Amino acid sequence: MDRIKLAIIGCGGFVKYHMRSIAAGVPEFQVVALADTNEDNARRLRKEFLPRRRVPIFADYREMLAEAQPEAVIVSTPHTLHYRHCRDAIAAGAHVMVEKPMVINSAQAKRLVRQAEKAHKTLVVAVQGMFTDTFAYARKLLADGTIGPLQIVTGMLAQGWMRITAGTWRQRPGLSGGGQLYDSTAHVISAMMYLVDTPVSKVFCWADNKSRQVDINAVATLMFDNGTMATINSGGNCNTWFSHLVFQGEDALMEISPHGGSFRVTGKSFSRDIKAVPRGWPMKSVSPARNFADSILGRAEPRCGGRLGILVSELMDLIYQSVRTGRTVRAK
Repeated sequence: MDRIKLAIIGCGGFVKYHMRSIAAGVPEFQVVALADTNEDNARRLRKEFLPRRRVPIFADYREMLAEAQPEAVIVSTPHTLHYRHCRDAIAAGAHVMVEKPMVINSAQAKRLVRQAEKAHKTLVVAVQGMFTDTFAYARKLLADGTIGPLQIVTGMLAQGWMRITAGTWRQRPGLSGGGQLYDSTAHVISAMMYLVDTPVSKVFCWADNKSRQVDINAVATLMFDNGTMATINSGGNCNTWFSHLVFQGEDALMEISPHGGSFRVTGKSFSRDIKAVPRGWPMKSVSPARNFADSILGRAEPRCGGRLGILVSELMDLIYQSVRTGRTVRAK
């Protein structure tokens, strides 16, 4: 079996999801090093997932890249650090999987994609919904005309984000790059951009920071290059959890969870609603780590890669420019 030397940059929070996925079903990865500026995070991660191995821990990720020489790297650090961590990992000869958002502006996104392409390295963005059979099938229904020409898209997230992230890096602009929009609502935004798969031409956005340093509540209206209109409702001060997307075509309406799973297509011409991916559908759900390994080994294409990172960052540039100026902003 092919083995891939894997290193982790950022050992807190969501990287545990990837470690569980690797332990459960990605034996090709062999973790060879951990890096975190808080070495206690790395020690806890090693104790939980690598208890029988003395995997080296580094406070400086650059030392780790030089000494461990990994073939692949997972980046799970605060948003504003993603670009330098991914850039340096690719420069050191590694393939990269990075947590969403890929980076926090479109200039960084385009540079990173060019760098990965030039170095012939895999670049995967770990937005979990995009790796499900649901999203692969939804993309097919949009492409083959099942719901008709796309007209309107609505994305919504409601969460008690302001409270649960209080005092963390997620509410510090220098590390987060933004608030609820760039954090939890990034799942909704990524799902929308993945399925529409078209740049946005103009944006207007209202935002309310609720006396915090970053956006808590926001509503954005979008126009895509293909004429599709959309709204994004990002609620970070609601004591619940709700996340949903609706796509209105001329012939049918499609509802889907940004995280995959929940799915329904309704249309008058259908004998019954489509509520599930059909039996025998070839694109099975996989974990981001599984797709990352398969992409490195030439067994599959990245399901969520640099193109999505560019589309999302271009949209976020426009959203935050609109918030700053109070005006409708057009793409250049």
